[in-house]
Amino acid sequence: MSGIYSLLISPEHAELVQGDVGADLGQGFRLVHEQSQKRTGARWYFYAERSLSKPEALRRAQQWYDSSGHPDWPGLAERA
Repeated sequence: MSGIYSLLISPEHAELVQGDVGADLGQGFRLVHEQSQKRTGARWYFYAERSLSKPEALRRAQQWYDSSGHPDWPGLAERA
């Protein structure tokens, strides 16, 4: 599997969307991290609601992965 993914992170949950949806999100979200999966080349964009700090958003992203086990997960090279 490879592709482009956006993970939308809010205080309540995280949702995976196919493609980079950043231009469509409006003011409520901001890009907190982007990274490629080295093995497959999949590109990930992590968007979080503005109320979340970057470390909190990345923590929630990792929790999402821990429960989903997505095969194209890039890991999180940068934590803060």
